[in-house]
Amino acid sequence: MATEYHLRIIAALLLILCLSGPGFAVQSKKRAAASKKGHHSALARRRQAAKPKSLAQTAPSPERYQEIQQALMSKGYGPQAPNGVWNAGWASELKRYQQDQKLEATGKLNSMSLITLGLGPKRPQPAGAAAPAPPQPIGATAPLPRTNLQVQAQPVREPK
Repeated sequence: MATEYHLRIIAALLLILCLSGPGFAVQSKKRAAASKKGHHSALARRRQAAKPKSLAQTAPSPERYQEIQQALMSKGYGPQAPNGVWNAGWASELKRYQQDQKLEATGKLNSMSLITLGLGPKRPQPAGAAAPAPPQPIGATAPLPRTNLQVQAQPVREPK
């Protein structure tokens, strides 16, 4: 009886081994080469992605400098007519503008200065949409919007 039980287990294991196909225990040479090659190329991609990219900002173009200079001139700042060349005179005018706007006065172009000048990031606007207003400088308060809601006081009822 025990031998019949053992024979059935062995037969079941052989059946499972035969039905699982040739890839059960041995991997084909082509498949092994392909997986190895894929592993190496994936490793190469990871190494390439790990290379540090330059995070340095590039200097604005002369056209962008001229835009900034025109915006400063329209607000009453600027040592000369806009010409697309950034120099110490423009840097000192920018610093004065930053002080007047209660921004960090460095004399260097930064995002908040550009935004308050109305020269923030260029994003495509839907047709007919108005450009959003620039944010208020730190410390400035905007008036609260008026509403048509009226609040009426209700008498407080005491529990019985």
